[in-house]
Amino acid sequence: MMTRWMPTHALTAHCPACRTLVHARFEYRTITLARTRLRVSKVLVDVCPRCDATIAVPRQALAQLREAGAK
Repeated sequence: MMTRWMPTHALTAHCPACRTLVHARFEYRTITLARTRLRVSKVLVDVCPRCDATIAVPRQALAQLREAGAK
C-alpha cells in the first residue's frame, strides 16, 4: 500500500543541497521541470527546513507532472 503524503506530513531525509540529515516537510510549490522551461504550480514536494531546497517529489505527484509535460 502506498502512503498518501499530505502537506502536514514530515519525514527524515538527506538534503543534497545542504548535505545533512533533516526533518523535512511536505508543501505545495511551483517547480520547473528539468531540461525544460515548463513550470508546474501546486505540486506537492518534500522541502528542507534548513535551506528551503526541494528534496524530492512524491510518487503521487508524478501524474500531475506527466500531464503538464504532455500539454
